[in-house]
Amino acid sequence: MIALALAILSGEAAQAHPPVDEVNAGHCLELKVNGQAIPCNNDLRLVDDGKGEVTFITGYGDGKTGAKMVVAFTTAQTPDMENAYGYALRVNSLTLMSVGAPDTQKHWPASGLCFMVKPNPVRAGTTKIKQDIVVMCSASLPDTAAHVRRIDWKFIL
Repeated sequence: MIALALAILSGEAAQAHPPVDEVNAGHCLELKVNGQAIPCNNDLRLVDDGKGEVTFITGYGDGKTGAKMVVAFTTAQTPDMENAYGYALRVNSLTLMSVGAPDTQKHWPASGLCFMVKPNPVRAGTTKIKQDIVVMCSASLPDTAAHVRRIDWKFIL
């Protein structure tokens, strides 16, 4: 899994790489909707079209209605935003829907960034210690019709 993530992170937007669509178990560190912390699940679906668009999808429980929701951060890779520590992706849109009700799916234009922090193997003597990949996203929705104005999310896989 780490090798796959590094392959995703190392490709520039101008270079095509194999598409990826996989669910990764991990740990949701934090999810805030409109500044309110809410419970999120510990699965992350990573969809990379191989042409520069990466989508991070996770679920959460809506604190107001109790409904289980899905959020998708759709991002665009830009080669000028990669450095030794990770990759920054520009958020283009946010998709929100209720679990089990795909007809409620709403796509909203959004702005923000997602960061994928690269794991750097650390040595303890001669043993490499595997470090986790961290994904952090913040998105703002400018459309006043959206019931969500901002989402902040931190996840480790």
